Amino acid sequence: MIFSAQKNVLRTGESEQNAEALTQEQIVEKVVDYVTSGFNVARFNMCERGEISREVFAGEVMEHIRSTYRVNEAQVREIYGQFSRFVWSYYIIDGLIADPDISDIRIIDFRHVYIKRRGVRSLSDIRFQSEEDYERFVERVALKNKVNMGNNNAINIFTDKSLDDWILRFNLSTRYVLSGNAPMLHIRKHARHKKLLPRLVADAMLPEGLAALLMDKIEAGESFLLCGAGSAGKTTLMNAMLEIIPDRFSIFCVQEAEELFSMRAREFCAYHIVDNRGEGKVRYTLEDISRNGLLVDSDVYMIGEIKGGEAKDFLYAVHTGAICYASIHANSPRDAYFRLVDYVKRSSSHSTEEILFMLRSLKNCIFLKKYKIDTITEIAWCDEKNEMLFKTIYSREG
Repeated sequence: MIFSAQKNVLRTGESEQNAEALTQEQIVEKVVDYVTSGFNVARFNMCERGEISREVFAGEVMEHIRSTYRVNEAQVREIYGQFSRFVWSYYIIDGLIADPDISDIRIIDFRHVYIKRRGVRSLSDIRFQSEEDYERFVERVALKNKVNMGNNNAINIFTDKSLDDWILRFNLSTRYVLSGNAPMLHIRKHARHKKLLPRLVADAMLPEGLAALLMDKIEAGESFLLCGAGSAGKTTLMNAMLEIIPDRFSIFCVQEAEELFSMRAREFCAYHIVDNRGEGKVRYTLEDISRNGLLVDSDVYMIGEIKGGEAKDFLYAVHTGAICYASIHANSPRDAYFRLVDYVKRSSSHSTEEILFMLRSLKNCIFLKKYKIDTITEIAWCDEKNEMLFKTIYSREG
């Protein structure tokens, strides 16, 4: 695998022993190895950086295929197509990514690619050719997203916003921290063209009458806490609600991955966390950025998902009268508020009663279950008993 500095192109024409015995899949594998490793990777990186066009690079790769393997022109183009899918997109899982009903993809090893379709998990029929094929795919995902897979970065969370239709959030864990024999790759999908409330009504997340009630509450400037399990639809619903917030309100938004966004130009300031990579010292957590949100002039204070110390700053935003939105993993509205209490108490000296009193303006709690709104609860404070009251105003079963 030699990069020709004189001609500045991939070197082609190398002989391939037993070429006739190779399957098309094996040829694709060899072409990927040839182009993405050794000295040739420099040429590949030039294409990645835009220093040469993909058209020029494609011509060089196809010439290598012609010169090295005994294939006809149709096969050359088919082999290059498979190579292109591997290096420019997401290979054999492209179809899963394109499926609008699939929210999550989790790859355990080369034989097990699991999906979550409308809240239901199952094993897909996708299989990688071998352990080596899957390892190469994982390495390509990391390279494509400029992620270091060294032992100092054994768990990586990153976002790919390069696709036309989807924003992908990745969680990549290597064998350094896993008990299994293969890296684990989890992908959470969010539609770039977000689903608004009418579409969510059509998808049976909520009935039309409830959508009208939510619109009234949002336009009136009420606050919301969304809760449920993973992939219950919390981010999807919050994204739809964000589009209803009147333009007269400025929005401060902080999130772990870039999943919440505005479809129109408005006063929307979105922040995402910055992880400490390897030996690097730069790090901004949800808590760091949430604290900054209290210092800027915003009407709406939004946290994508509360996980820890940022709960204290969210509490202060609620208590100072800001319109607040957040999501949290919890099994019921009551559990959601007491989980907030637990997070706040870890980093403050407030009592449970004080925290619940300060949260009384967080008036609405939406509990989602399997991509449907299960209940909506209104919150009130009872001065006589010094306790929070929970009143269910909507139940899917009711």
